[in-house]
Amino acid sequence: MARLNLTPIMLPEIKDEKSCRRHSVIGLANFELPSLRKRKRKLDEDSLSIQSFDVEHKKKSRRSLLRVSSLANLLSPSKGSNKTGSDGFQRSISFKVPSSPASSKQSLTPYKAPSPSPAKKRLSRTWSDMMTTSGNMPKELSHRDIKKQEAIYELYQGEKDLAEDLINVKKTYRDSMKKLQLLSEGELQQIFGPIDSLIPVHEDLAMKLQMNRCPDGTTDRVGEILVDWVPSLKEYVTFCSNQVFGKALLDEKRTNPAVDDFLQRCQNSPFSRKLDLWTLLDGARSKFIKYPLLIKSIRKYTQSEDEDTHYLNEAIKLSERVIAEADQMAGEAKCRYFRCRISFLYDDEKCEALEQSSMLVCNGILKNNKNSKLHIFLFDKVLVVTRTVNQGGHQCFQVYRQPIPIEELILTDLKDGEVKMGSFRKTFGSGQTTKNVFRLSFQDSNKGQSHTLTATDEHDKRQWLQSIQKTLNGVRREEGDAQDSTTSKTSKTSTTSTTSATTTTTTE
Repeated sequence: MARLNLTPIMLPEIKDEKSCRRHSVIGLANFELPSLRKRKRKLDEDSLSIQSFDVEHKKKSRRSLLRVSSLANLLSPSKGSNKTGSDGFQRSISFKVPSSPASSKQSLTPYKAPSPSPAKKRLSRTWSDMMTTSGNMPKELSHRDIKKQEAIYELYQGEKDLAEDLINVKKTYRDSMKKLQLLSEGELQQIFGPIDSLIPVHEDLAMKLQMNRCPDGTTDRVGEILVDWVPSLKEYVTFCSNQVFGKALLDEKRTNPAVDDFLQRCQNSPFSRKLDLWTLLDGARSKFIKYPLLIKSIRKYTQSEDEDTHYLNEAIKLSERVIAEADQMAGEAKCRYFRCRISFLYDDEKCEALEQSSMLVCNGILKNNKNSKLHIFLFDKVLVVTRTVNQGGHQCFQVYRQPIPIEELILTDLKDGEVKMGSFRKTFGSGQTTKNVFRLSFQDSNKGQSHTLTATDEHDKRQWLQSIQKTLNGVRREEGDAQDSTTSKTSKTSTTSTTSATTTTTTE
């Protein structure tokens, strides 16, 4: 068997194995193998060419290392390379990578509503603040005089703020909803009411108070101005009577996504001061019922012998008269509204006292002795206990037990701790006794069941007791007047009969 004569190959000396690994692989790939003459012999199937295996393995290693090295050079540039150039190159690679439609849809950021803007705060400024800022604070004013100026300025500033709010509601809410065709003309009229006629009322008083101010910043008299101005508050009679229907329609329209989105965006805007539409509208009514208190505050710091006191007293009476008229109209409107939404369990059931009622005194939620919430309606003729139900997407009130006519109603104030309320276990257990409880029942217990009700707190209970007692007194007064009228008619009839009988006897 002949021997193979292989010439020894000199490989370059490697000093640093780590730094020269790539060069060593390239060096191994550059040498040439000597050509070998094949012998004509039968190859052993089990034999393996060590040389060919070694060369193929080295070629594969070279190719893989070159790929890794080139990729590493692209993604990890050397320290001495320009960072700007590498960054631009990496950005160009990222743009060249194709993306499938599915991945592009997933990469889209979902819409996120912008964070609410900070609310526009309304600065509460007093008369003293105004005078201190101007530097013209009169030194000869007494404490009483300063308090009077503060009360007058509070009235003036309140008129300016209210006029600003109403203009904001008119332009931003009503006119925008009309332009966007979110609501019809009739729906806008029902929700916003006569808002156009309210704005001049408050602008007029603010202008008159400002013109009546002296050059030194003080105001002497305002009574005569208020007497002339208060009758213009009658515009609120229609506004207040419309509110119950406007609030119901607004709540119904808020179920429309477009309307709700518009109102929510307005509320998140700075101009609304984080107040919703109904809070702004109801703010006008709240200010309206406070005018007697504001005028009384001015009168409190006015000398009794001052002529302005007479005009202030007259303005207070006029304002209370207008508010009473507005309350009357609002109560009648609420009565019509809730009367239509009170239903009986059976269609053939009726309550004559409810149909004859023309005034809703008050209504609210109380709890019974089973801790269930009940909605109570106190009308001028009847007291109705109901449960809230949902019919066709609208809130309705289903009568619970029998309505109690006011003329047959008995009100019993129960002391705290006298009655245990709640479940069977709580009633006979060691639980706490209930506070703020009262009972409503029939004079004749055979006509219907009684109601033991719990108010939210002591103030709520007092309001209910006063309203019920006032209604009872009104009904009894009417009954007394009716009896007196009947008695007087009877006495007149008997007197006439006696006179005619006497005349007949004399004639005979």
